[in-house]
Amino acid sequence: MVRKRVPDAGVELLAESTGWLLNGAARELVLELEQALRRDDLRWRDYGVLGTLEAAGPLSQQEIGRRLGVDRSTMVGVIDVLEGRGLVARSRDRVDRRAYSIELTEAGRALLAEVLHPVTAEVHERVIGRLTSEDRASLNRILAVLASGE
Repeated sequence: MVRKRVPDAGVELLAESTGWLLNGAARELVLELEQALRRDDLRWRDYGVLGTLEAAGPLSQQEIGRRLGVDRSTMVGVIDVLEGRGLVARSRDRVDRRAYSIELTEAGRALLAEVLHPVTAEVHERVIGRLTSEDRASLNRILAVLASGE
C-alpha cells in the first residue's frame, strides 16, 4: 500500500528537524510492518521479542524488555501472548529462581524463518529500498551511533 503524504503548511518547519524526520521515517516503517504482521496476528514488538531470542538465546523477561525498550508490565503481556501461541516457552531462571527465562520454541523458530523474516525484509525493502546501498550503509552507521547513547 503506497500512501503519499501531503505536508501540512505548519509542518514545513519540521522538515528541517532531524529528530522529526527520524520519527517520521520510523513511524512510516512501523505502520507498514504492523500492517504486514497483522495477517499473522502479530505486532512489531512481538517480532522484536522473537528476533531477540533467536539472536541471543534464552533471556529473562526483564532483559528482553531492557533490550527492546519495553516496560516490565507490557513485556509480561507480550510474553503471555507469545507463550499462549506456542512461540516461546517460559520457565524459572536457573540462576535467579524469582525470574523467568524465556526461550524460543521450534514453532517460534519456524515462524521467524518461514514468515516473519521474509515479511519484514519485504517491508524494509519497500520502505528503505528507495535508498542506494551506499546511503543505506551510511544511514545504518549513523543510526548505530545515535542509538548507542554514547
